[in-house]
Amino acid sequence: MSKLHAFFTASMTTRYTIDLPDGTMVTLTIGAPSSEVDRLLAQNHATRFAYLTAYNPQSTTLSADENLRRHELLCKEIKQRGFTYLTGRAIPDAGEWEPETCVFAFDMPRATVLELCQAFAQDGAVVGELGSAPKLMFTHPKLREDFKALLQSCVLE
Repeated sequence: MSKLHAFFTASMTTRYTIDLPDGTMVTLTIGAPSSEVDRLLAQNHATRFAYLTAYNPQSTTLSADENLRRHELLCKEIKQRGFTYLTGRAIPDAGEWEPETCVFAFDMPRATVLELCQAFAQDGAVVGELGSAPKLMFTHPKLREDFKALLQSCVLE
């Protein structure tokens, strides 16, 4: 299986959770609109979000301590840039890897998402806007090019 296929398949079958301040949880699914996510955005006066992690760069499994250290660095960077966020977990449906602690950042522009994902060597993130379904954002240059080439070899009529 190619890295592109593995990344795409894993990303599309992962549950992305958001831990709310009241102790409840919201789950994101790529491609599925969510009234709960829309409500969360509206409550925080936001129109878009980014869901990203610093765990296991480019699918390289790291120790729990190293992943925690990287997560703390990501949170610090997000705070320094002035974004508010909640935490959550990316939970693979097929158990390909251990759940990863993630950040749900409010109103983060895609250029910032790309910059942070590249700084933390991440292949992708989940992004979305109020009233729209969450989407997978390819952030690794090689995977983006491979996916574009794949789409160019398809007929989408």
